Amino acid sequence: MAGRFAFQSPGGHSGGPPWFRVGNIAVDTTTLVTGLGVASLFVWAVSRRAIDALWLDPSRVLSGQIWRLITWPLANQPTLWVIIGFALFWYFGRQIESLIGRNRFAWFLGLVTVIPAVVATIIALPQAGFRPIQFAVLLLFIAQYPFVRFFFGIPGWALGAVFLGLEILQLIGLRETRGILFLFVTLATAAVAGRTFGLMPQLGFIPALNTGSSTPKRRRSKPARPAKSQKRTRSDTVVEGPWAPPTTTAAPDTSDLERELNGLLDKISAGGMDALSIEEKRRLNELSKLLR
Repeated sequence: MAGRFAFQSPGGHSGGPPWFRVGNIAVDTTTLVTGLGVASLFVWAVSRRAIDALWLDPSRVLSGQIWRLITWPLANQPTLWVIIGFALFWYFGRQIESLIGRNRFAWFLGLVTVIPAVVATIIALPQAGFRPIQFAVLLLFIAQYPFVRFFFGIPGWALGAVFLGLEILQLIGLRETRGILFLFVTLATAAVAGRTFGLMPQLGFIPALNTGSSTPKRRRSKPARPAKSQKRTRSDTVVEGPWAPPTTTAAPDTSDLERELNGLLDKISAGGMDALSIEEKRRLNELSKLLR
């Protein structure tokens, strides 16, 4: 009976070394943002004027208060649903941070905060509160693990579709066309940023931005004359042509994949998830899907 209420966690909770430590608490990007959000609840209780300086007021942004494009998620009121939202963000945010690292997750949160805020300023749509960021992180987690099981065995993709459908229906019922635009801009920004940082490999139709020059560097490191060396060493091979046997690419040996997976699992058993690098965690996820 207890299994019906269980949640299947897909991975660890470490995105590398923290930014700093407070006693025994390792403050990573998720913990830092969650702490700032919880602190905003106490600021609201002490001084509402301080919160008034944080929320996104398009007219004030256009008059020069640019910081509101960044601070609007911290304009929160202490309610039960806000606290639940912070708890969900802390859990699912750490799952994503464990895959892409603290720096990239910080960039992700910055993009999901600033780009929709710019659009909201253009369409004159005030914004306040952390809920849009938390919703984007939750749907990004579901897109990364669409078949993870939530409560009562519900797959992640079904739960995400229900949440998104309810959100859109509510905005349609309120005739909030600007709110629908803001929602889609937020989710589109989260999707492109997630793909850019290596998430959701199965969703190839989502574009990924080219953020580095790693590909040109690899091209420069290739030997200058690979063709000549191949001719010297392979003089006994058949010359290419219609008479040559077709070249086939051998499929990866399952035993080799299992051996690589076992090596990563041994490393986890010895030092925990923290012992794996970011690339090793991605490889672990790939091998799990290949051998499923």
